Amino acid sequence: MPAAFLLFINYSISSVKILFFSKLIYFLFLITLFFLLRKFDISKILKILVGGVSLIIFSYGIIQKFVLFPIYLNSFNAEDNFFSQAIIERIKSGRIFSLFRLPTLYAIICAVFILFIFHYLLKSSKNKIYWSLLLILGLINLVLTQSFGGLIYLSVGILIYLFLLGILKLKYLAPVLMIFFLFFSIIIALRFSEAKKLEPISLRFSNWVQAARAISSSPFWGVGLGNYESMVSYFTQSDEAKSIYAHNFFLQFFAETGIIFPFFLVLLLIFSRKKLKPENPREKETVLYISVFFILVTYNLIDIGFYFFSAGIAAVVVLSQLYPYSAHPDRDRNKRKIKLNLAALTLLSTLLVVEAVSENYRIQGDLLMNQKYYNEAETNYKKSFRINPYNFKVMMKYGFMNLSKNNAEEAEKYLDRTLNFYPDSSFAHYWKSKIEAKKGHLMNAFFHASHAYRKNPLDSRYQQWYLEIKNYLEDRLRQVNQ
Repeated sequence: MPAAFLLFINYSISSVKILFFSKLIYFLFLITLFFLLRKFDISKILKILVGGVSLIIFSYGIIQKFVLFPIYLNSFNAEDNFFSQAIIERIKSGRIFSLFRLPTLYAIICAVFILFIFHYLLKSSKNKIYWSLLLILGLINLVLTQSFGGLIYLSVGILIYLFLLGILKLKYLAPVLMIFFLFFSIIIALRFSEAKKLEPISLRFSNWVQAARAISSSPFWGVGLGNYESMVSYFTQSDEAKSIYAHNFFLQFFAETGIIFPFFLVLLLIFSRKKLKPENPREKETVLYISVFFILVTYNLIDIGFYFFSAGIAAVVVLSQLYPYSAHPDRDRNKRKIKLNLAALTLLSTLLVVEAVSENYRIQGDLLMNQKYYNEAETNYKKSFRINPYNFKVMMKYGFMNLSKNNAEEAEKYLDRTLNFYPDSSFAHYWKSKIEAKKGHLMNAFFHASHAYRKNPLDSRYQQWYLEIKNYLEDRLRQVNQ
């Protein structure tokens, strides 16, 4: 009951309610999956999955770098549109991301898989050649992500793993660190222009400061679960790096939920400590899970970590095996619990899949719209609507597309819908203001322009438009007074 009450307060504070529900469903999914997986020993399945999945994503990473990137560079013309320019810029950086959205996200997956592979290589009496080749392939992929963080995560995990097993003695620490520094130097060389300016550090420091401001604005109840991205512009200054993420899971979670809810979760874990005890802490498998979890904790210190689906799943898997379920003597009771877990997991999974499919259609629509393929974009937007009628991002982009097609009436209809779901959307307010100005409703135009500017004062478009209308109205007022 206290948790439900705290969530209700946090929901009431959230300016974008749909974002609250989206993140709540996601975290409930992770919790439900944890309670289901801890009822089973999945160590054998994990070995098969790691051996198969890592081969696929590592191979694709190499193909992406040396085959697909050159093809894409020859296929796109940088002068075509913004989309082509963005693709070319991403490819020219040379940073691979395999099947994931970002190189940094792929780097943490590489680090986790490499530690698992290293463990199986040491443990296995057979297939050592296969695991050795996978290890080399994984290290190549990690270097090609050019992620400083990725190497830090892996270094932390490997050192903890070797120390806990008693393999690494202190006298051998210096040579091991030298090997890690060699890899780190390679990544510095690949990203020297950024490294010499300390851009990765300055970016994160700016984002941490912004998150701290968000926390101080509402320290007890937060800005609303999932609502950090919609509020961070209020806490961003002109000389700071701009991002919708805090680049620190704990800071972002505190900013969204305040200190009361995490404090309640800590108390809950303390009271549940007798039920959550790691078994056989010196076993190799347990040491592996502990080491992987420390990789993920390190990742959460310099990125939003568990907010990403793949990192969240990895954490759930290792925690479920660290804290296995002690089966109740009543088998029927155990079966009922498993059925209940499966039912809840099915429902939550369905909601997440619906959201993901709708978002994929929205992204395809955005790409097509940027290339001015309006009919194809409209088809994708409408598919997204049908799957998830609450996707305000689709409403916003569909409204903008209609404005680009000079269909102001349809555009206004969807921009109004966007503002119903996302009242502080600077993008929607800006274009709504433009429509109102064309209709001669200058006070309405000023109202929306001021909202767009106040929400995102660092955007020159919003600032210029706001000042233009403000100055015009002031001139009209002076003329009337004269």
